[in-house]
Amino acid sequence: MISEPIRKIHDNITIIEGVSGDGGERNRGYLVGKDSFAVINTGRRGSIENTFQEAVFNKGKDIKDVKYIFITHPYPDVMGGVYRLKKQFPNAQVAIHEKCEEVLKDPKNVIKTKHFQFSRKERLYFAVKKDPFDDLEKFKPDIYFKDGEKFDLGDTRLMVVNFDGNSYGHSMFFTTSERSMFSGDALNLYPALPHSYLIDYSGNYKEWFKNIEFLEKAKISMICPAHDGYQEDRHVIPYISYVKEAFLQFENQLVMAMTEQKYLTINDLIERVHSSQGIVWYHPYSVLAPNTNMIAHLNKLIDNQKVQRNEKTDPITYTYIGSKEDLFY
Repeated sequence: MISEPIRKIHDNITIIEGVSGDGGERNRGYLVGKDSFAVINTGRRGSIENTFQEAVFNKGKDIKDVKYIFITHPYPDVMGGVYRLKKQFPNAQVAIHEKCEEVLKDPKNVIKTKHFQFSRKERLYFAVKKDPFDDLEKFKPDIYFKDGEKFDLGDTRLMVVNFDGNSYGHSMFFTTSERSMFSGDALNLYPALPHSYLIDYSGNYKEWFKNIEFLEKAKISMICPAHDGYQEDRHVIPYISYVKEAFLQFENQLVMAMTEQKYLTINDLIERVHSSQGIVWYHPYSVLAPNTNMIAHLNKLIDNQKVQRNEKTDPITYTYIGSKEDLFY
């Protein structure tokens, strides 16, 4: 099904939709406001930048009315269009969390080395397949915001909610009038299913889980992610709970695999858990996601003294050492 590239979901919220990717996901941004506007996330470079301008004109407004361009985190699929949008909306201030300042000085290389740490095999893979981080260049935002900082857009106020779960410096944005949470990649990404979250090496499972529980308790009328599937009203909490349950089910399958065999490598665990969960990743996340997500789960279990990392084996293996009474949630 092909959806409209410009779709109003609230008087003050318009989805700017991109084309489907390899896995069927749709990268998207949002135009927020009534008389003055903020762009939230930009899509991939060369994808939806002109559509933002069209959406502003459709509201009978001008490029000067766009005040902000907010970025949830510096990934290519949510920030790649910022370079052109900054030129299209010269009055707009680009804003990102202060924790991302180091990354923005050299996003192409810093993200790869600190967020993903590619192996030799993965570097060879991206030598053949296009490296998504090549779309990012050095960029100096106008604003580095802090957690809890507020920005006014006419009759609505936008508040920053730092969410370091999937990556360091990731932020969500809550609008007070609409009670909408623009969640970026906090809940899911590719291809936008509950088990398709990404926790990279700069992220932290504790923060991810803590913030998922925060979202369950928050009074939110609408969840607006950077990919498919915004949720409204009574569907919001069940959706968040479903994402949380997918995280726990992943861990259940991981523990089950380790109880069946004592010494398993990362690759063994990925193969077993992904097969049992029906998880299929597509380029480029087939390279980026499996290893980092698995390590995040293993680190959680190691911290909880349920799993042992066997450094002396080659390659490194993992063993379940927890109580049998704690096996499944």
